[in-house]
This record gives sequence, structure tokens and C-alpha cells, in this order.
Amino acid sequence: MAIEVFRGLLLFAAVLLALLALELILAPFILPIAWALCLCATTARPYRWLATKWRKPRLAAFVMVLLTAVVALAPLILVGALVIEQANEIKVSHIQKNLEQHMPGVLRWIEDTLAWFNINSLGEFLATLKQRIPDLAEGIFSGGAVTGALNVMLAPFLFLFGLVITLVTQYFVYRESPRLRRLVVDISPLEEPDTDRILDTLRSTTASGIVGGVLVAVIQGALGGVMFAVAGIQSPAVWAVVMAGFSLLPFGGTALVWVPAGVYLLFTGEMGGGWFLLIFGTVIVGSADNFLRPWIMTKTGAEDLHPMMLFFAILSGIGLFGISGIVFGPLLLALLTTMVQIYREHWRSGAHLRDEATEAGAEA
Repeated sequence: MAIEVFRGLLLFAAVLLALLALELILAPFILPIAWALCLCATTARPYRWLATKWRKPRLAAFVMVLLTAVVALAPLILVGALVIEQANEIKVSHIQKNLEQHMPGVLRWIEDTLAWFNINSLGEFLATLKQRIPDLAEGIFSGGAVTGALNVMLAPFLFLFGLVITLVTQYFVYRESPRLRRLVVDISPLEEPDTDRILDTLRSTTASGIVGGVLVAVIQGALGGVMFAVAGIQSPAVWAVVMAGFSLLPFGGTALVWVPAGVYLLFTGEMGGGWFLLIFGTVIVGSADNFLRPWIMTKTGAEDLHPMMLFFAILSGIGLFGISGIVFGPLLLALLTTMVQIYREHWRSGAHLRDEATEAGAEA
């Protein structure tokens, strides 16, 4: 008996070490792999339909991966072309004229601010700054600024690399999805119906998270385009596209677009347009992300999750995983909620059986 226990503990330790080694190997690719799983869960029905109709799973998987690449890259290309085309219509001379018209007031404001800090003139401030430039440069280039600049320059290459990993993983997940599901069911400590229930919940929550993120980006972009058109800003379509992209950012979101625009209008004397941007952006556009996204998710597959809990799950997920937290936060919430529901059902069932056994013993 002692030998069997020792062998069991040894097997458990070996499996644990293998899982840790696997985690070290896959750690750099966790996000692309996770996104591949999410995309496969969202597009499982179209893939099964193609595989059944064509009777060629490999071809169906390749077509779905190709469609994913087109859907991911085509909007970026089209948006870039639209931005370049309409950006040429923006009258830079008009902006320059407004800045030159209000520049004396800005200079007076700078002089007053410097005087408040006991600096006599702008020239004195510039002279002091010139003396401090070597120290400032040394601090910048020895700190995190260089790392941030490198991250910005490498961002397109990292995006393309992550996209390739996602697409390759997506292809194999399509091909091996029955085996992967069987593997999860076999190693799960829960009964098969409970494991299937958890997997189905995660699939529906993933689909609703992706659909909700896309719909919110489109809605916020459309609201931003209307807002900028009403405020009289040129090329509102460009700003609509920019706001749709910024709505996916973990922090700041669309406010990084409409707040500077509103401040610029106030600065140039267009008080009505400026206040309209700031108020409409705060009340309508800003709140759309916080309340509209959970509502859309509950209507597109995550109906078992409370909207308020979804709201906190999305915010916490963004803080933990960045932009991917829009999907991964609700996934963790769905997993926790489903596990609690399964536990409650088993506990109630066990309590019911114990009560029946107690009553039978009392009657005997």
C-alpha cells in the first residue's frame, strides 16, 4: 500500500514538473495561443459547416485561417488609405492661422506662469533649461524612455509575429479540436457533463466578448464621427476611424481623441464646439464603453453573467491583460460563475440525498 502511495505521489510530481516546463516553453506565446483559442471558439460553427459540406477538414481550416487574416489586416489597410486620403483635406493653414492668432495670449500666459514660479522671463527659463539639457538627456536615455521608444518601433513587427503565431495555432486547433476537447474532458476532475458545460460557457462568453468589443468600437467610432461633424471639425470620417481604434486601448480610450480636440476648440475661441465635444464625449461616448459593452455581451451569449459583474470583469481584465482583458476578464468571470453553479447543484443534490437517508433511517 505504501509503495502505491509513493508511486502516486511520484507520478503527481512528474506531471507537475512537466506542466511547469510546458508553461516555461509557451510563456512567450501565451497571448497569441489564447487569441487563437478564442477565435476558434467564436468561429466553430462556420468551420464545422465548411468541414461538413466539403468533407475536407484541412481545407476548411485553411480557409477559415485565411478569412481570419483578411478580416484582421484588410480593415487596417482600408483605414490607413481612408486616413491618408481624408487627412490631405485637413487645412493645416487654418490650424496654423488660429495658433498664430492666439499665440500672443499663450505667450502672456507662459510669462505669468513663469513669474508665479519666480522665473523672470522666458529667456531665463530657456537658459536654465539649456544648462540642464545634459542632465535631462542622461536621465532620459538611462531610464525607461529608451525602452518605451524601442517598444513603439518594434510594435508593428511584434503585432505581425503574434498574428502569424495566432494563425498557425488556429489552424491546428481547428484540425485537432475534437482531440483537444476529449483531452480536457479526460484530465478534468469533474464529471463529463460538468466539463462540457464549462467548455460551452467559455465558448459562448468568448464569442460574446469578441462581438461586443467590435460592436462597441464601431458604435463609438460612429458617435465620434457624428460628434466631430456637429462640432464643425473637418474630415469627421478620419476622426471616426481614429476613435474606433482608440476605443480598444486599455486606458484613455476615445478620450485621447475628443478631449484634445475639445480643448483646441476652446483655445481657439470656438466655445460652442469645444464644450459640445467635452460634454457629449463625457456623457455619451465615454459612458458607452462602460455600460454598452456589458449589455451587448449579455445579449450575445453571456446572458448568465450579471451586467454589473461583467463591468468589473472587463475593467479588471484590462488592468491585468491589457487590451486582451476585454475578452479574458469575462472568461475568468464565466469560469468562476459556472464552477460556483456546479458546486451549488452538487451540494444541493448531496444534501437532498442525505436528508432522504436520514428520513429513511428514522422511519426504520
